[in-house]
Amino acid sequence: MLMYVLRRLGWTVLILLLITVITFVLSRVVPANPVVMAAGLGATTEQVAEVRRVMGLDEPLPVQYERYMQGLARLDFGTSIRTQRSVGQDLRVFLPATFELMLISFALYVLIAIPLGVMAAMRPGGLTDALIRTGSMLTSAVPVFWLAMILQVVFFARFGWLPSGGRLDVRASPPPLVTGFFTIDSLLAADSDQFLAVLKHLILPVTAIVLSLLAVGVRLTRATMLQELQQAYARTARSKGLKQSTILFRHVLKNALNPVISMLGIQLGYLLAWIILVETIFQWPGIGLYAYESFQGLDYSPIMALTLVFSCFFVVVNLITDLTYPVLDPRIKLR
Repeated sequence: MLMYVLRRLGWTVLILLLITVITFVLSRVVPANPVVMAAGLGATTEQVAEVRRVMGLDEPLPVQYERYMQGLARLDFGTSIRTQRSVGQDLRVFLPATFELMLISFALYVLIAIPLGVMAAMRPGGLTDALIRTGSMLTSAVPVFWLAMILQVVFFARFGWLPSGGRLDVRASPPPLVTGFFTIDSLLAADSDQFLAVLKHLILPVTAIVLSLLAVGVRLTRATMLQELQQAYARTARSKGLKQSTILFRHVLKNALNPVISMLGIQLGYLLAWIILVETIFQWPGIGLYAYESFQGLDYSPIMALTLVFSCFFVVVNLITDLTYPVLDPRIKLR
C-alpha cells in the first residue's frame, strides 16, 4: 500500500505541474486585461504601462512562469488585485467557511442517502420504494441555483423563518477564531445563542446542497443492494430463515458499499467546484464566492491558486476513496 500511495503522489505532482502550465498560459492569452483593472478605470496609458511593469507582465512568458513557480515553491500564490492581500492570506480566511459548509452538507447527505437507498431496496417496486425514488429524483432534477433561490423565497421572503444568507447576521460578531468553523468555535466559546444562530444560517445552503445530490446516492445504493441480494450468499441467508432487514444490514450492505464509496468520492471532489453557485446565491463568504468575485474582477492570481486548490482536493479525495476499498473488501488489493 505504501508503494501504491507513493506512486499516486508522484502522479499527483505531475498532474499539478501540468495544471499550473495550462492555467498560467490560459490566464495570459485570454483577451481580458487584468492590468487595466489593477490600474483603475481612469488610468492613463503611462500608468497602465507602469502597473504592467510592476506586475511583471511585460516580460516573456517563460520568465513569468519561472517566477510564478518560484513563488509557488514558497507557497506564495501572488497578490489579489481586488483585496490587495496575498492570496494565501485570503485562502486562510475563506477556506474554513467553505469546508464547514461542505463537510456538514456532505455528512448529512451520506446519512440520508444511504439509509433511503437501503429502505428502497427492502421492498423494490413497493410504495416506499416509489416515493423515495420519485422524491429524490424531483429534488435533484431542479438546478441547484434555482432550488437555492426557491428556498430563499419561501423560508426568508415569504415566512421569515430563516436568514437569506451569510454565516452570521450583519451586526453579529464572529466567535473567537480557533478552527475557523463557526459551529465548533461557538461551542468552544460556550456561546449557545451564537451556535444556534450559526445553525440557522447553515440550514438553507445545506438543504440546497443535500437535495441536489440526493438522487445519485439513493439510486446507486438501491441498485447495488438489489444486485447483491441476487448473490449466492444472500440467497443462502434467506434459506436459513434470516429476516430481510438482517440480511440487508449485516451481510449485503458492506459488500454493496464499494461502488457507493466511489461515487461519493467523485461527488465530494466536484462539490468543491460547483459550490460556487450555492455560495454566490447565499452570499456565503467562502472560496466559492471568492472565486466568483475574482472571475468578475479578472483577478488572475486567486483564480490560478483556486484551480490548484480544487485540483489538490479532488486528487486527495480520490486517493482516500481508493484506500477505503481494501478496508471494506479485503479481497481487493491495491497495485
